[in-house]
Amino acid sequence: MWFLVLFLVLNKYTVHGDFNPDTSKYDAYGVKIAVNDMLLVEAQNAASTFLVQFSPYNYTTSTLQCTIDFDDTTHYVYTVDVGFYQNTSVYPYFYFAGEMPNGWATSDSSGHNGTFIGIWTNQDPNNIQFYVNSQQSISCDYFQVENLQFISTYGHQEFFVVAIEPYGQYAIGMTTDFIFTYYPFSSSNITLKQSTPVWPHNATFYPLAADATGTFTVVAGLVKNSAQSQVRATPTVYVLRNSNLSIIASWSYSATSNAWQSYLTYSNSDSWSSKYTMSVKINSADSARVLVGMPFINTIFLFVVSNNGSSISLASSGSNGQYVGYGKSVAWLTSSQAAVLVSTYSLDYSTWYSSNIYLYTSLTTTTIPSSYSALIPNIQQQLPSTISSQLIQAVSTPESLAVLDVNGNILLILATPAGTYAATDSSSLSGTASIPAVSSSTACIVGTYKSSSGIHPCSLCPSGTRNPGGGPCTSCINCSSNSFCPWGAVFEVNETYITSQSQAYAFPHSPELTAYEDIVLSNSFAIGSTSHCKF
Repeated sequence: MWFLVLFLVLNKYTVHGDFNPDTSKYDAYGVKIAVNDMLLVEAQNAASTFLVQFSPYNYTTSTLQCTIDFDDTTHYVYTVDVGFYQNTSVYPYFYFAGEMPNGWATSDSSGHNGTFIGIWTNQDPNNIQFYVNSQQSISCDYFQVENLQFISTYGHQEFFVVAIEPYGQYAIGMTTDFIFTYYPFSSSNITLKQSTPVWPHNATFYPLAADATGTFTVVAGLVKNSAQSQVRATPTVYVLRNSNLSIIASWSYSATSNAWQSYLTYSNSDSWSSKYTMSVKINSADSARVLVGMPFINTIFLFVVSNNGSSISLASSGSNGQYVGYGKSVAWLTSSQAAVLVSTYSLDYSTWYSSNIYLYTSLTTTTIPSSYSALIPNIQQQLPSTISSQLIQAVSTPESLAVLDVNGNILLILATPAGTYAATDSSSLSGTASIPAVSSSTACIVGTYKSSSGIHPCSLCPSGTRNPGGGPCTSCINCSSNSFCPWGAVFEVNETYITSQSQAYAFPHSPELTAYEDIVLSNSFAIGSTSHCKF
């Protein structure tokens, strides 16, 4: 009996010591980029650094970018984040969270181990405008770690997601074993709860993505099924009340009978894998609408959350065929515009095929349109040479979009006014650094227009209208009633200058067959049942 107990304890700590993540992978264990209108951050685990870029992102006179070394090189960062409306113009800060590799077998330089969360704050007495006005390069020397908290009571957490309150006042952290609220500016920094009693029916829940409002948090993940079940897990969405970390609403996915998704067993879903990633984004202008991406079933969902989070219902869903990868990231850009990262893989996730960003510019209702409004990359917005075609994450500012590729390079597509588009080809990029590559605002080319602001490209002028160029075009000019103006017209052509041309020609008469060989050939291969004499 004592031997059995000792074995279980030793085995427990052996599992803890097995956490050795590949630091070169930017798609592992969490979202490695965070951005709002003031600040962009990337966690670079291989170099043990944070890349920090301040806005204005298209500033070209001097660099507003710097790097920060991890406070301890033994730390592995799962995720970084900033609040959408977080005030980062004075003493900017960002959240970071992660774990110690081999975290319970070793300690960092300060003697800590386990799961951690903290903030980096820039204590520079000069604000960003000072560096813009003086045309000086910014330094990260004033950044300091503040209120770094370790949770060592529990073991290694294979799943660990963080959601930031929109104004950056606190963070909600969720793991398989525990959940917590982290207040970086309070004397009592951590409110911790064991997670099993929180999830309904004492379920084992693997959180994979989350987003928060000031009242509630939406978290998506997998609920572990019983050992006897052939299907190992069930995709589930919970709504969590921020004030007391209790579940107030839930939704579970059920595949359509005989659909290919109905044959999935979610094997090995109890270990982190890029195959089972999810994404969640609450509309910042209308918190009742929530997008959730589940790329392993190739589906995005649009939920309606009501009654301060106490009710969640599925409004609509969308898919794009028998692949996986649709909804790898979801992002609201405005109240009616959304972006969906579609990185397409084979069903077994062994082969990557392509990456595209689907843009929806008229998502004003609770119905996901059957087709996207625009696609990136496109002829106007090609990927720059520094960006790999394999895209893995996308986050919004909220109106602009930061896209992370498989190598850790970032493309920042800035929203542009009506009449212009965000040019992304290498010759059009702005900014002073190679990371991120920043789009530039360019007037719509002749024959096109753009009626609203956003990151989407210009559209062809409809038939009967034209754009001769000369500046940004928000609407095309109507052509005269007696003119010819096809799609994408630059000039109108008076119909009197268009003459009718007949392309009908008489088929030439076949010559008489006189040669002996021609007669034999004609009779030998005649089609039909009519009898012919054979010579």
